[in-house]
Amino acid sequence: MRCFVAIDLPPPVCNYLAGLAGQFGNKGNVRWVPADQLHLTLVFAGELGPGAVDGLREEVRTVGLPPLSLRLAGLGHFPPRGEPRVVWAGLGGDVEQVARLQQDLAARAERHGVPREARPFVPHVTLGRVKSPFGALALVEQLRAAGAALRPKPFAAESLCLYASELRPGGPIHTVLLRRPLPPPASAAPPTPSPG
Repeated sequence: MRCFVAIDLPPPVCNYLAGLAGQFGNKGNVRWVPADQLHLTLVFAGELGPGAVDGLREEVRTVGLPPLSLRLAGLGHFPPRGEPRVVWAGLGGDVEQVARLQQDLAARAERHGVPREARPFVPHVTLGRVKSPFGALALVEQLRAAGAALRPKPFAAESLCLYASELRPGGPIHTVLLRRPLPPPASAAPPTPSPG
């Protein structure tokens, strides 16, 4: 079973990002990710046997979950130089807590045969995958312009989820194996009344 662990984002944020991707029109040959499949991947486990899936499910069930307040922070692409292969939206806010959660989960997943990523973790939401270099440079220019206008409004991350992913010609099908709600971020403290 092909599995990954991800943070789910609120539907309005996913709809906003999918709408933003739709504005790119015919720039580049890109397979855009549908709104209901946008997420923040923490650990891509790849193909796992039944025992490893059960083990990873237990790790996701027991890992400590912090409240996470995030915000959108620009658009970009991987690799950062040369022809883009992946188009993404960056994230700001509680990214240090996200990185700690990712490191914890990666260490736990390693117990079940999931190798750690060699590349450093960069919190992002994959918006699309570039299928050919045709029109890629025009897409990069449009990404820069659109990224500068992203809404920086904070939002609460919704849940931590273990997904099974089945690759199909029309795109992957994601099935929830376990979902845990994240605690809501603490609301801002009320202002202190001025004396007298």
